[in-house]
Amino acid sequence: MKKYILLASALFIGVFTSEAQEKSYNINFINLESGINLSQFDFSDSEITAFKNGSFSPSQHQALSLGFNLKGDLDLVLGAAYDKYQVIGKPIDMSSSHLSYDLNYVSASTGLEYSFPVQDKISLLANGGITYNYLLSGFQNIGSATYDLADSDFEDNTYSYSIGTGLLYQMTDATGIYLKYDWSKTMNMEEATDSYKLTSYVYSVGVRFNLAN
Repeated sequence: MKKYILLASALFIGVFTSEAQEKSYNINFINLESGINLSQFDFSDSEITAFKNGSFSPSQHQALSLGFNLKGDLDLVLGAAYDKYQVIGKPIDMSSSHLSYDLNYVSASTGLEYSFPVQDKISLLANGGITYNYLLSGFQNIGSATYDLADSDFEDNTYSYSIGTGLLYQMTDATGIYLKYDWSKTMNMEEATDSYKLTSYVYSVGVRFNLAN
């Protein structure tokens, strides 16, 4: 499944990049954003309940993206990001020990964004896309014990899909600020006996630099 997602992403980028070059598209905008990431695991094995209704721990999200105008208010968006995930489960024993994960990912994404003008300087944003994620480092914590995921079969490479919405306020012709919410979920991540997905809820604020004006 993942190789088809990667192939589709490569074709998607290739088609739109080729069209952009043919029609002399330029970079429409640059986004710089920062926010918090709330995440949780979803195991395929219904008997694994450690992360069901677990606690959310706000974690760091940083991203840079470039927007290329395709047509009207529709843009192709290419991005790179750093995300820290702190996934905390419920107590797993009588001493209230928790099973948790600390994960650090860098990612590259491609997607589409549509802008709906609401008022003179305010627009509603809607977006969706596909992301490749690479695990920089990760640790599993069981009570007071910590294990490096580099010594396990935890997957280094994952792919995820996302949808999101936001509100953009255009302060000047050259600069705007936005508030944004994104939901994402990875494809199945496999271990020796389990498969699971990582679901994320990202709340961010960003600055948009318009280059087309």
